[in-house]
Amino acid sequence: MRLRFFLETAVFRTLLGISYVVPRRVLLGIGSMVGWLGYVFDSRHRRIALDNLRLAYREDYEPAWGRRIVLDCWRHFGRIMADSMALYRIPEQRLRNLVEYEGLEHIRGAYAQGKGVLVFSGHFGHWELTAMMQGYLGLPLYLVARPLDNPALERLLARLRERSGNRIVHKRSAVREMLRAVREKKGVAIVIDQDARSDGVFVPFFGRPASTTPTLGLLAIRTGAVVVPSFSIPLGQGRYRLVYEPAVEVPSSGDRDRDVLEMTARCTAIIEKWVRRYPSQWLWMHRRWKTKPADD
Repeated sequence: MRLRFFLETAVFRTLLGISYVVPRRVLLGIGSMVGWLGYVFDSRHRRIALDNLRLAYREDYEPAWGRRIVLDCWRHFGRIMADSMALYRIPEQRLRNLVEYEGLEHIRGAYAQGKGVLVFSGHFGHWELTAMMQGYLGLPLYLVARPLDNPALERLLARLRERSGNRIVHKRSAVREMLRAVREKKGVAIVIDQDARSDGVFVPFFGRPASTTPTLGLLAIRTGAVVVPSFSIPLGQGRYRLVYEPAVEVPSSGDRDRDVLEMTARCTAIIEKWVRRYPSQWLWMHRRWKTKPADD
């Protein structure tokens, strides 16, 4: 086990070192090629992605369109994986020149209320860049992440991801840490677009019931924190538009379970809107509808 951890860390350090000397545009090209190879050779996840598209679009689905979207999706995620390595060595001012913002008033206004902020998104666009740049805006986030099995690699990656002032929170202690952050009037980032298995609540996603984490809704209702959607859109040439939408109204019927379900549905609908607008930017390779309602 120790040997495997040592080799994993050595490989990561090597790749990181390469990213310091290879131009970013070349890294993006390499990432796109790696994504193409993934599409060609990873038949299992290619089939999952195509099946998901068929489930989502049903009678509107066309096979040629589906294959194109899945290929574009693989290439997109190959690029952002390569780009994430490059981001760690790019100076802050150069990073600022790579992004443009839309809706900054929404996130600044949310922090100004002094009630804590819950920023949510999905595995869409370049979410790592969005989080990093929010730290540089002076609005740092607690980032919820699953801890790696390799402790040395975990420490190294955490130092890099916390470079702009953010803080990594591991899932095993996530709720406690998120509550603390909100009570300290800070921000928490959470993605809510993956299958939550038996821990989830079922809300519509592309017209199908999808098991979705209720954590965002529970925190919003329990703490009164402001909930802000955030998404990133590629503009070409390695540049991105980072978008903050207006805060989502938190239901307050007094029935906690119903309010959590309604809040989860509202936020999931926002993610669906962005996926429909830019379908190749979302992680179709994940089995989003794997968990079925008990009455299915």
